[in-house]
Amino acid sequence: MTGKIVISIPIELETRQDVASALLERYGTDYLFMGRIFQSNITDETCQISISAKLNDDEKFAKQDKISRHTLGKVERCRQIVYLTSTEVGYQTCLMMNKFAQVFLNIGGVAVNIESSEIAHESSFWLDRYDSPDVFDIYSLYVGLVEGNSSYFSCGMHNFGKADVSIPLNEDIGLAIYVMNVFNYYRLTESPILQDGHTFRPDIESPTYQLQLVEDDEYEASSLQYNSLGRWHLNRQEGEG
Repeated sequence: MTGKIVISIPIELETRQDVASALLERYGTDYLFMGRIFQSNITDETCQISISAKLNDDEKFAKQDKISRHTLGKVERCRQIVYLTSTEVGYQTCLMMNKFAQVFLNIGGVAVNIESSEIAHESSFWLDRYDSPDVFDIYSLYVGLVEGNSSYFSCGMHNFGKADVSIPLNEDIGLAIYVMNVFNYYRLTESPILQDGHTFRPDIESPTYQLQLVEDDEYEASSLQYNSLGRWHLNRQEGEG
């Protein structure tokens, strides 16, 4: 099991009926909103939807340095939050969820939180990138880089159906960020078959790293951020650096 994609969107509408009415006014019959199903009548794509009173969700946005104080104020004033869930993962599924999220941003949503990655975005950031042809733009919506107890690591590659990546903390942080981003981008664009002991070099001027597949020990298995596919841990090859 590779998890699921969960997106939350605080929205400036008072009731579930207000959401349904706003969808109808903006999009006509392009989207069906019935029970726990949200569907595009254009593509027949669907996801699960739930709308609940906003409780402690403000904290998820307050701790994100990508969210401005102005937007945080709007989040705090929202009474409801929309949750979009897909039990399928993968690049195409992420693109579908991108489109669904932008629909709700266009009818009063104020920000986006990828619950399955612990990463939040301003609405303008999302709307600028949600349908981008650039793989890195889509990647940046779903994946964050984190400093853990013993390594830097990515969180969110399971949204694309792939293992995450990590690199030891003794690596220069700027180089670590570069290497992890290039490694993840390479796997999204090339889909290579990787095995323990394989090596990776982001460019001819960078060190060479040896790959080791390890379990995700940063999150509990019950967490939305947990990656059941593990992490590719990158160690500098002996004799380098």
